[in-house]
Amino acid sequence: MKVIKWTKEKIDCLCELFPVESTAYTASVLGVSEGTVKKKASELGLTKYVKSKWLERAEYIRRHFNEQSFAEIGNALGISKWSVARISAELGLKRNRAVNSSVASRVRVETIKRERRRILFGLSPITRLKVVCNRPRIRLRSRMKSKGYVVSRGENTVYYTSDVIRNESQEQRGRALGLRILPLPIIENESLLEHAI
Repeated sequence: MKVIKWTKEKIDCLCELFPVESTAYTASVLGVSEGTVKKKASELGLTKYVKSKWLERAEYIRRHFNEQSFAEIGNALGISKWSVARISAELGLKRNRAVNSSVASRVRVETIKRERRRILFGLSPITRLKVVCNRPRIRLRSRMKSKGYVVSRGENTVYYTSDVIRNESQEQRGRALGLRILPLPIIENESLLEHAI
């Protein structure tokens, strides 16, 4: 018979999960049998709460099941998306293809909007989605680069050097599209050129 070593971490986990989660789930997290969980819980004097917390979570999941992704529901409840999936299965909730598609589409649109806002403010993207937040500005940046301007990667700043033949109309258009047109700083030439697109 395998002897279970109850470390402080395992006991803390048992104390946290046993009162509010199913014994089967607690056992799976701890990597022991349900009988072992029940025995140790009894030794520690742990009892199941009335499942008020579980019922609250179940009610929230039931209400938002067809509008939110598992990750969004999990974030709202402070649990993992896997816990949301498990509770949904226990409740017998299932999504049809149309609902799945609708939720995935909405999440994607929101993610793209968030990524575009980050790009607009010169922040690094969070995801690997390729988003174009302003096609005219991107085309103009490309044209200006081909004319000799230094275009910094991930920034809305375009630099000109002393040997660039400046195009005032392009620069005005760039400013209207949110670009900053600045002289290339002498001290930072090398680092800026390294990060140029």
